[in-house]
Amino acid sequence: MSVPKIAGGGGVYRFLWEEEQIRITVSRIRTDRHGTTTAEIKVESDALANPHLHMARLNLTSSTARKRLADQLADLYPVDWVRILEQLCVLTLNREREGEPWLSLTSEDEVEPVRYLLPPFLPEGEPTILYGPGGSGKSLFALLIGMLVATGKAHPKLKLNPNGAARVLYLDWETSASEIRRRLHRLAKGLDLAEPVELRYRRCVQPLADDVEVLQEAVQEFEAGLLIIDSLAPACGGDLSVPETAMGFFRALRRLNCTALVVAHPAKNSERKTIFGSVFYTNLARSVWEVQTYQDVGGDSIGVGLFHRKANLSRLQRPLGVEFLFDGDLGPIRAFPRDVVEIPEVGENAPVRTRILALLPKSGPLKPKEVADRLGASEGTVRKELARMRDRGLVAQLHDGRYAARAPEEEVVPF
Repeated sequence: MSVPKIAGGGGVYRFLWEEEQIRITVSRIRTDRHGTTTAEIKVESDALANPHLHMARLNLTSSTARKRLADQLADLYPVDWVRILEQLCVLTLNREREGEPWLSLTSEDEVEPVRYLLPPFLPEGEPTILYGPGGSGKSLFALLIGMLVATGKAHPKLKLNPNGAARVLYLDWETSASEIRRRLHRLAKGLDLAEPVELRYRRCVQPLADDVEVLQEAVQEFEAGLLIIDSLAPACGGDLSVPETAMGFFRALRRLNCTALVVAHPAKNSERKTIFGSVFYTNLARSVWEVQTYQDVGGDSIGVGLFHRKANLSRLQRPLGVEFLFDGDLGPIRAFPRDVVEIPEVGENAPVRTRILALLPKSGPLKPKEVADRLGASEGTVRKELARMRDRGLVAQLHDGRYAARAPEEEVVPF
């Protein structure tokens, strides 16, 4: 009898007995408070025109249940089902109980820089949250990011360069396939792509944690490199202010073992907007970006400012400004770079350093009080920031106390 080949992990396993031409998929593994472990199994035979043999929930810790199922399967296809089911149960239980393997880490190991699917937004294998108010363009920007990853094509104007192509799954709790298809079509026109862009789309209803086995099978089947989750609140289910809701969401996301871009909404009635709900949404994400936007009533464009609020794997990145230009209701949507400080109602929220770097090349040398007056900021704050920027080589201090922008070839970008 052959030894099975095993693929998958994290609660979904695929077994193949080559000689016997038997495939069994194990999923939805549950252990109750008495220690009884059950799983859903799907049994198939590659030798049959219709491969399906049986589907059931099996008690993996019961010899009686195995024997009863072996007798049923023997009437359908003649192989040594007792041995096959014994191997299936033992190997599944061993993998579930062992969990992830122990690794030996030493200071002498070779190390690599943090890898990105698309820098600076998507650290590979990690969750990134993109949050902003409704209608801010965050879902549109997330879809644009997904399209660049799916094609492996750069957006030269925005300086967004994916590190190769990866398959993208779009998990949608908010809108419909027709709306995402429409946006996909219009953004593709705006990118002037010669070849079609394909995303795998799923309209979702159940919270992520309740649907994780199905999604894990999809990640494995499609060999997905990126998940776009739109949006966080319905994907979590339950009370978002409760830490356990957040931790349950991230446990499920960790089981999927895939780079994720999660679209979220901000908390209300706070001076500085944060992600709605428990602080653990910020704490457990590896990178967090805030979206702020401006749009004229009846206008055909929106200005989007992206502010990096949290980084576990890198320094905080400078704000990015994007303008989306809409050509009618079905025409191309084009994305252009825009200086974030020039976006109305957004630029004033940019960090003082960003605003100084935008001001000085246009104004010429200024004294700290003049900079403060132009920015509407306190003189003390501006003086401290200018001194830090001088020490890091971002601006030059003249003999008369004024500060000036450095020439491009002189600019030093700090870590």
